[in-house]
Amino acid sequence: MMRYASFWIVAAACSLASAAAYAAPSRFEAGVLAELNRFRDDPDAYRDILRSYRPRFEGKLLIAEEGSEIDIMTNEGVAAVDEAIRDLRGQKPLPRLAWSEILARAAADHVAVQSRSGAVGHYTNGRGPGERMLARGGGRYVSEVITYGHHSPDGVIHQLLIDDGVPGRGHRIGLLDADRRYAGVACGSHPVHRTMCVIVMSPTPDGSPPPPPKRP
Repeated sequence: MMRYASFWIVAAACSLASAAAYAAPSRFEAGVLAELNRFRDDPDAYRDILRSYRPRFEGKLLIAEEGSEIDIMTNEGVAAVDEAIRDLRGQKPLPRLAWSEILARAAADHVAVQSRSGAVGHYTNGRGPGERMLARGGGRYVSEVITYGHHSPDGVIHQLLIDDGVPGRGHRIGLLDADRRYAGVACGSHPVHRTMCVIVMSPTPDGSPPPPPKRP
């Protein structure tokens, strides 16, 4: 029997990130950051990669690539892909994101909770990314994107950019934020969507407010 997943819920398979003892990034997590930086190096050229999705649609059903586990029933079909391609036209290169361990630890805390509860979204028990950063000794000047259900680093970034079914395309906007200079990634299992991946980004390595711009 063919299985379906919602296309706005996307991304990542990899080893579990433990909130209690977060180590070096897994190969998968490092791959997510590498793919994100590949996009930021040349957003305009990345449109060619997103175009590869178009032939795979049958109506709103996205047919799995060879080696993938499931076909995906999308909310918007190819329209969201075409919109992303249009939005990236002429986008200038963005600063690369450096790895931040404290951002990754805050992301891993979220993975640890949702991998047990099966919840989705940015808040659990009233704690969002800012509260998780404060608990880790950092600042709350962060943004966060999350995907559920896909199994490759490039798939994580592709779906965040396509942002099917997400009003306002907040994930796409987040990846295009030129002020972000650091990121932490944590990915793991999810009892409902099988996998999840959290990316926390900030202008500073610890989530503290950036310094004010220098006066001319």
